[in-house]
Amino acid sequence: MTKQTNVDPVLEVRGQVVQDLKGLVTDVESLLKEVLSASGEEINAAGMRIDDRLGEAKARLVRARVAASKGMGEAADITQAYVVRNPWKVLGGTALAGLIIGAMLRSR
Repeated sequence: MTKQTNVDPVLEVRGQVVQDLKGLVTDVESLLKEVLSASGEEINAAGMRIDDRLGEAKARLVRARVAASKGMGEAADITQAYVVRNPWKVLGGTALAGLIIGAMLRSR
């Protein structure tokens, strides 16, 4: 019985962050166009829209970071459990990797 990590929340949050950043770029472009021919109120409204988008993007980035660190923590826990259950397999695999790397470096 192994524990499966769930990557979907990280990918979902990443997609939301990308969409927020695209929206932010679109809002900045519209602000630049409005600055050339707009009143102060229109510029302020566009600036407030950009601030809102930026706030949403920051919040999603924080959620993405938390989800990613949770996923890494779960992976570390799974690895730790495997090493505790199979210490000789891990030791043998590590020794084999060391021999292969040593042989590759020696043949240079």
